[in-house]
Amino acid sequence: MHIRHVILCSLVLVSLLLSACATRVEVDGKFPAALIHKLPLRSIVVFDEAFANYRFESTEGPEVSISVGQIQVELFTSLTDSLFQYSATTTQMPTNSEADLIIVPNVEDVQISMPNQSRLKVFEVWIKYNLQVFEGTGEPVADWIMTAYGKTPTRFLKSDTEALQQASMVAMRDAGAHFITGFARVPEIRQWLRHRSTPTSTTTPTPEVNTQP
Repeated sequence: MHIRHVILCSLVLVSLLLSACATRVEVDGKFPAALIHKLPLRSIVVFDEAFANYRFESTEGPEVSISVGQIQVELFTSLTDSLFQYSATTTQMPTNSEADLIIVPNVEDVQISMPNQSRLKVFEVWIKYNLQVFEGTGEPVADWIMTAYGKTPTRFLKSDTEALQQASMVAMRDAGAHFITGFARVPEIRQWLRHRSTPTSTTTPTPEVNTQP
């Protein structure tokens, strides 16, 4: 019984130590509107539950948890407001929408690198997005794989949490830059824009849409 008690106490102690060493990050920040020429299009962005609540968790080495769901929603809402003449958001794929384009962002993969893994004094975050683009009728236009990268040197920061927060925000801003500069350059989207012949109405889309996801 004594040995069993010692083992149990040891397991509890190890669990407490691992919990104390865990790094949990709730990424937050602000994104200024991009000063660009708006495309004369009406868009709807679909933020499903998985995207809006996305949390990356790693148990390789020290436990790390990074929540990027809400900041992603804020980022892509700001991006589409800046890029399109009219933009709205919803939580479900609309049917027979009056919008010109429907955009459904998904997180394909998240990877992080910490100093204890790379032996470099930097924290790095990679995010791979799959942006599915549809016509308002639901016809697919493009599957765009878009990657983002951010890093922060540890020497400027006081904690792992702060370092990962800033590296994640750099990655988010990188994603924003890629979206704004690359959207119309995606071959399938460029072709769709080139062959689009019907004029855009000046009314806003009227499916079941929420201004907040």
